[in-house]
Amino acid sequence: MKLPFIITAGMLTAAIAYNAYALTCGAQPSCDSLGYKYTGATTDCLNEPLKCPFNSSYFNCTKKSEAVKNMVLDWSKKKSINPVSSTYYVSSYGIIIGKIQDIINQGAYVMINGNEVSGTGWQEIYTFFYSQVSPGDSIKAKGKNPSFFFVPYKNI
Repeated sequence: MKLPFIITAGMLTAAIAYNAYALTCGAQPSCDSLGYKYTGATTDCLNEPLKCPFNSSYFNCTKKSEAVKNMVLDWSKKKSINPVSSTYYVSSYGIIIGKIQDIINQGAYVMINGNEVSGTGWQEIYTFFYSQVSPGDSIKAKGKNPSFFFVPYKNI
């Protein structure tokens, strides 16, 4: 009779210990601590929102307003470049702004990564140019009187 009592007591002790472990170590983290910061309309998101697995009213996404804030240009770091003398390789996100004049019987053009993105067809005319660029992009131009600038984004 003692053996069944010992087995029952052992099983009861194990069950109590298991429940105590589940209550103390199995607590769910908060959605906020996992990075799910937003509540409300998901229409403000640029991408598909990731919802918290514990509470679907919390989600995480890139908001449209945040993307616009990152696209502010840092004019204090404007850099003059000359993609006619040598290929310019972009090192950070930003924009290229420029103009270049047609060479008689040769024309003028601007190329990004080997693709012509701006050109002239009239003698002595300028082509004006603007494009967003990212690290690794190459800028090359042909013509005379080049005036080009690279302006990086502030927050990227």
